[in-house]
Parts: sequence; structure tokens; C-alpha cells
Amino acid sequence: MRLSNRLRMVADMVPNCEAVADIGCDHAYLSVWLLREGKANYAYACDVRKGPLAKAAETILFFHMQERAETILCDGLAGLTPGKAQVIVMAGMGGELTNRILTDGRGCAQSAEALVLQPQSDWEMVRRRVYDLGFAITDERCVNDDGKYYLCMRAEKGTADATAYSDAEYRYGRILTQRKDMTYLAWLTEECEKKIVMLNRLTEADTPLAAARMETATAELNELVTVIRQFIE
Repeated sequence: MRLSNRLRMVADMVPNCEAVADIGCDHAYLSVWLLREGKANYAYACDVRKGPLAKAAETILFFHMQERAETILCDGLAGLTPGKAQVIVMAGMGGELTNRILTDGRGCAQSAEALVLQPQSDWEMVRRRVYDLGFAITDERCVNDDGKYYLCMRAEKGTADATAYSDAEYRYGRILTQRKDMTYLAWLTEECEKKIVMLNRLTEADTPLAAARMETATAELNELVTVIRQFIE
């Protein structure tokens, strides 16, 4: 069984556990991979959509994992009870949705030992929520899969002080920068180029609205450049 670069990154971030909950499981490839590799003894494949969940059930049956996995039709963490899964995985959904699921299922999320999150956007929002729930980010990774960059974070129960993170670190993380991860640097550089293009367009627009946005956009670019400079220090 082969996973995409993105899903393999997520799978590698999952610590060994008794039970894992794969929220938004789609076809349950990740759930089955974790079971086959011995990273989890049991998997709850959860999805709010009946179609993908039916495909997940087919995948589980095809790989003869029906004794070690079950599908749950539910919105977010609503189908789980606190303590049911030691690791909760959410991969491939937007940051706002990830944040909402963690907020609505706060009790269930806080009962887990680790969260493995791969939001597609709004990483700052998700990082802040993770610390609000009493977790500490212990690892982050970045991959390029078919021309797109994806970021994944693992958060574990800890005593890390959220104030130890600056606003910039909530936005861009800390671990990948400290590690000088070159894939992450490539993504940061791409984001920097996008902001430069946007600033040029704002300059050309020459309107009051563009001028108002210019100040914020310039600050965002300067912050990003500061993060990139850490790779060469």
C-alpha cells in the first residue's frame, strides 16, 4: 500500500498508540496504513459524508482490517467519547474547520495524548487552539506533493507556556525554522514572492483602499523576510 507524500508525512507523525481516530478519513487509506504498520492497534475512521465513509468501509474490508477498525458517520469528534482514542488525526481540511472541530469537541480532544494536524490553511489559528487546549507542539514537517506544499504538526500533552511563542511563531511556526528545513524554506520563499507581487499590484492600483492595505501587506512581508533570514543565521 502506497501513500501520497502528504499522507505519508502525516502517518510518520503519528506516535504508536492503542487507538487512533482519523477525522475526515475519506477512503481510510491512512487508517489502514497505520494499522498495517503497527502504529495503532485499532482505528476509528470518521467522516461526515456517507459516500466517502462507504469507500472507507470498502478499503477496510479489502485489507482485512474489519476486526481492527470501524467507520463512524459523524461531524468532527461528535462520534467519539473522551478517551476512546489516544491519538486524533485531522488531515486535509481547512484550518477554520480544524479549529471548529477542536473547539466543538474540546473534551474529546483534551482526553487524547496527541493531536496530529495537517490543516490546509490558517496555521496560526490552529497553533493557538492547540495551546489553548493544553497541548504543546513537539514536531512540524513540510513536504511538496505534486507541486503543492503541505505542513503537518504534532501536538502532545505538555506544560509548554504558550507565551513562549511570538506572534510570528504562531503564524510561521518555530520547529521547521530552527531545523532549517529546506522544503519549508522553499514554501516561505514562494509565499514571499506572492506578497511582493501583491504589493506591486497595490502600488499600481493607487487608490485609498490600496494604500490602506499597503501598510499591512508591507508589515506582513517584513515579518516573512525576518523568518527567512533565520535560515542563514
